[in-house]
Amino acid sequence: MEEKTTGGLEQSASTEKVSAGGTGRIGGASIAWVTLYGALCGVLGFVPIFPYVGGGGYVPLTTPFCAIAPLLLGPWGGIVAAIVGGVIGMFIAPAAYPLQVVDIFLNAAIPATLTALMIKDDKLWKVTVPLFIVVGIVGWLVPFYIPGEAGGFGKVPEPLYFIMAAIYWVPSTIIAATPLGTRLIPKWVVSKNRAERYGGIFLAILAATFIWWLPWTRPYWYLFNFSAELGVATHVGYSWWVPALSAITAVITIPIVEALERSGLPKIEGSIW
Repeated sequence: MEEKTTGGLEQSASTEKVSAGGTGRIGGASIAWVTLYGALCGVLGFVPIFPYVGGGGYVPLTTPFCAIAPLLLGPWGGIVAAIVGGVIGMFIAPAAYPLQVVDIFLNAAIPATLTALMIKDDKLWKVTVPLFIVVGIVGWLVPFYIPGEAGGFGKVPEPLYFIMAAIYWVPSTIIAATPLGTRLIPKWVVSKNRAERYGGIFLAILAATFIWWLPWTRPYWYLFNFSAELGVATHVGYSWWVPALSAITAVITIPIVEALERSGLPKIEGSIW
């Protein structure tokens, strides 16, 4: 634990305790915090927030809580907590994890990783932007072009399908590549101005959730041989849901962050509180 003091103020009023990495910690977050939050994410696998289009399962409340884990526990602590939550959820809520181990990554680890990239986009944009582009192109091609007809998949209407797929990765890439992502979002998420903080958290989660949706859906489409028509309908069905989920998640996150700031607990290195 280290103490940071800002100049020009009385030490007793300006000392901020910061938990940094060390023994028994994961990126600044204690193993106890990571385990506890992971257990919470696992239990939330029982709570559905949206059914899979075509049936077979549901999106669990685990997913948005894993997405905000890096905001509360720092990037590394948040990602590990999400994985812990995914493992627990796989065993206790199998309906939310029909692909078992694969869904640990799809439902939990990937949302946390993408949010971590967005809040650190000022340093990691050279990773984030190419990653988003690759995910977007692969998401457009799989499964209706690769493997396409050879794999028994129908032909999608173009350019409609390209436009619908682009909705899920082009805006996120623009956010990550412009000053909005490389400068403002990392600044806003730690701002004391409530409007800026809401905006920063919403945009970070929005960009992460949109891009997450592509790798989350494609394994199911491939395994369950989605028709071209159902693929297009699924894009439409989730196009309103992702922004709504991001807004609701931001509204939930702010009170949690403010409560942690008032708690007197040592600040976790890399978190936004």
